[in-house]
Amino acid sequence: LIRIPTPSLLSGVLWMIRSLVVLLLCAASSALSVGCRASVAACRSPAPAMMGNMAPDGPFTPVVLAGKVVLGEKLLNKVRGKLITYHAQAITEFCETYGVAREMRGALVKKAKIVGGDLGFLS
Repeated sequence: LIRIPTPSLLSGVLWMIRSLVVLLLCAASSALSVGCRASVAACRSPAPAMMGNMAPDGPFTPVVLAGKVVLGEKLLNKVRGKLITYHAQAITEFCETYGVAREMRGALVKKAKIVGGDLGFLS
């Protein structure tokens, strides 16, 4: 069965995207005003991305925490999983288009996970 998106479903998705953009903008503005809480050396050192509550705080941590409150942890994890899947697919399509080696594609996906953790998307 192939589902054709209805206008109400599309408007709901657009509403969710708009809401996420607003939350991202709010988080980015608050991150610029707060600054780094740790020492400068600690901010510059790359930290490995961790799952769950062990992830470091980043500029998007307030958005993720607000998403947990608004959407609930189960739905947030579902949406986050979908976004990670789409991002991995985009990386794969890029690598196939430009003939990037498989090993490099794996390295790009790992780097995306590390950067996502540093930015606070895995909080």
